[in-house]
Amino acid sequence: MITTETCLVVTCTRCGQVDPDEGYDTLHAANLDQLRAWLPDWQWSDPDTPDLCPACVAEAACERDGHPWSDWRPSAIAPEWRFRSCDRCHVCEREPAHTSPSPALSGRD
Repeated sequence: MITTETCLVVTCTRCGQVDPDEGYDTLHAANLDQLRAWLPDWQWSDPDTPDLCPACVAEAACERDGHPWSDWRPSAIAPEWRFRSCDRCHVCEREPAHTSPSPALSGRD
């Protein structure tokens, strides 16, 4: 027997994926209530439209508000470098370990 079912297919308007961190290509839901339950961390542009996946919500917040940087950390495998990462979107940056932080880089954005 063949049956036809209608479903809602969700993708992020920014990256085109469902959730790159989870590895889902598509997400099919029977109704909006099911989507709301499955996508609590998404940004919704209105009560019926999921808009941004969690990774893109974090990136958009950093673009808008700046990165909340972690403290600089020495590299365990490359001692000539030190690293820090954004606590929200997880982007990383590095600089030579012997460099003292410039005023622009010493605090949080």
